[in-house]
Amino acid sequence: MKTRLLFYLFFFILPKGNFAQEVIHNDKDATKILKKAVESFDRLDCKESLKFAQIVLKYSLDNDDYLNSAKAYNIIGLNYEQFSDLNKAIDFYKKGIVFAHKCDNTKLLDYLYNNIGNLYNFQLNDPKKGLQYYLKCYEYSKKSKDKIEIAFTELNIADVYINSSDFKKGKKYLDNILPVVNSSEDYEMYITYYSLLANYYANTNEVKKAEFTYKLVIDKFKENKIELLKSNQLDIYEKISKFYKKNKDNVKALSFLEKHDSLQDALYVKERNQEIKFAGTTIEVLEMNSKIQKIESEKKIQEQTINEANKTSLIIIVSLFFLILLTGFLYRSYLIHKQINKKLFETNNQLIIANEKSEEASILKSQFLSNVSHELRTPLYGVIGMAEIIESEYVDIKNDQHFKALKFSSNYLLALINDVLNVYKIEDSKFEFNFDNFNIRKEIFTLRESLNVIAKSNNNILNIEISDNVPKTIKTDITRFSQILINLISNSLKFTKNGTVTIQLDLITEKSKQLLKINIIDTGIGISNEYLDKIFEKFVQVEVNLQEQYKGTGLGLSIVKKLVELFKGEIFVESVVNEGTIFTVKLPYIKADKNLFIKEENTKKAVIKKQLKILIVEDNAINQLVTKRLIEKNKHTCQIANNGFEALAIIENNNFDLILMDINMPIMNGFEASKELRKRGNTTPIIALTASDKQEISIEAKECGINDILVKPFKEEELANMLVKYID
Repeated sequence: MKTRLLFYLFFFILPKGNFAQEVIHNDKDATKILKKAVESFDRLDCKESLKFAQIVLKYSLDNDDYLNSAKAYNIIGLNYEQFSDLNKAIDFYKKGIVFAHKCDNTKLLDYLYNNIGNLYNFQLNDPKKGLQYYLKCYEYSKKSKDKIEIAFTELNIADVYINSSDFKKGKKYLDNILPVVNSSEDYEMYITYYSLLANYYANTNEVKKAEFTYKLVIDKFKENKIELLKSNQLDIYEKISKFYKKNKDNVKALSFLEKHDSLQDALYVKERNQEIKFAGTTIEVLEMNSKIQKIESEKKIQEQTINEANKTSLIIIVSLFFLILLTGFLYRSYLIHKQINKKLFETNNQLIIANEKSEEASILKSQFLSNVSHELRTPLYGVIGMAEIIESEYVDIKNDQHFKALKFSSNYLLALINDVLNVYKIEDSKFEFNFDNFNIRKEIFTLRESLNVIAKSNNNILNIEISDNVPKTIKTDITRFSQILINLISNSLKFTKNGTVTIQLDLITEKSKQLLKINIIDTGIGISNEYLDKIFEKFVQVEVNLQEQYKGTGLGLSIVKKLVELFKGEIFVESVVNEGTIFTVKLPYIKADKNLFIKEENTKKAVIKKQLKILIVEDNAINQLVTKRLIEKNKHTCQIANNGFEALAIIENNNFDLILMDINMPIMNGFEASKELRKRGNTTPIIALTASDKQEISIEAKECGINDILVKPFKEEELANMLVKYID
């Protein structure tokens, strides 16, 4: 459609006049000879057109004139298209596109892409490929902002869609073109637009509109003075004839068929004359093609030679630059070498000092935590102990709201202290595991009994499901194992109301390793996805507008994760809001030792039938009262010493079945008093009653002859079990 516009473009942009010279000295000469190539092609004198285009091409390639190179390739492509050597025509058009991109000429790119699109669409009968080039042409038409060029490109695209029966898309482009058609006097645009519109109506069975539109085209034929457009007229006559035949108007169909045949005969005579003319120049055109290829080859060889020379020069320059740079760098390095060594020496000394300070800070931190533990647990022992004494002596107070608040607050504070200390002990790597054989089923059922109170408070059911794969006994640190379960189960019970919490235990194999798999499944409020990655961090709590009873320290799950990691296991969580949560823990399974004693934790209160005489060594008056009441409650007698020195004096004149020894006391502490007792040959069992951390004092306690440790605050049954252990 737009091929005609391309070579007329050159005609109008080049200056008028005739020039005989064929030698190019400058860009002006190139422009003049390019004009001759266009004029020769317009006369279909392909031999002359190619000769002039070849002269311009040689000059433009030698002088890196990208614009004229692109124009020359385009004219050569047009000539080869006339000879029906379509593959070469496409090849020359594409070379023109390369140079048009180099000079960034939008209008020239528009024409070149259009010419290739026309060739594929009309001559190679490949509308799909033609459409690809039309759409590329469309980009550059719009960039040029030339309404005529945009309209012609849209006509070509509409032609492809309508002939491919995609009438909706074709009509869209025709609607875009209408304002330009109405405002333009371009003959080719007019007949192309209305013939496509008539085809659209004919294919969509709008017969009257199609007939009216075809008539507009036929009337316009009277104005045609361009010989090249006779072939378009021929196609339109054929389509009109088929249109009338389809609609059974045989008279009109025959009339337009006769017009078609008459015009075809006239064009055939001219085409034969042109073919004879082309046939006479075929050999000369082949020679011209050889010359064009030679020009391109010479240009490539020249460019390669220049590129090689440039590369060699660049390598030499870069090498010299880096050699100079390296010399300067080495010289500078030599000058600052001593300064660097001096700085390294100073930095090393600073690191040594910093490391010493860090170790000192770590020691101070441990001491601080130990002191905090003792100072907080000591008064708590008094508070919790007195509360239990009051509860046992005054039965009616058990249901009093104020008394319940007192017990809840004291137990909550104790849990908070234990959680904080546990987290920091784990982080300081001061956790030690004590593995032993345990009846795992009994331990889990015992845990359920102790947690049933929490379950009932929220009207929950606590279930246990243990697979038959799980052996009766396993080897683990039952204290840490229980701590993991207690924290997870307590968490689930706390966030579940009127629901179910299930403890599942199974023995699985993954990657040839046996693992103890624990699932804690609840039907509670769930956790939103945004918090799933955060719940194992310290002091993190989910923000869900919960009531007071849901609040906590935010440390339980953090402790669980750290303990699981110390066990070299894994923990996962899945949750759906308002449906529930599943915590999954996988711990390495350790097979129980054969023929060894199975240790079983017993939290039930033991009873000693005989009356014991016990010495309480304690400096805190409230704690003295609490411990004394607990002993006397169980029908035993006791005596009190305010410090270690006083205890030694009392023991000198009295015999005791058991000594309950506080550690931190004035004048003489528990360690000193115990060591002195053992020196004197006293073998009475000594139980340390201390608010300090058990692990921190266990080694020193053993060295001083202390038999066992009971951490304050403790439960009444724990003291009773200790008495059984060392008296019975």
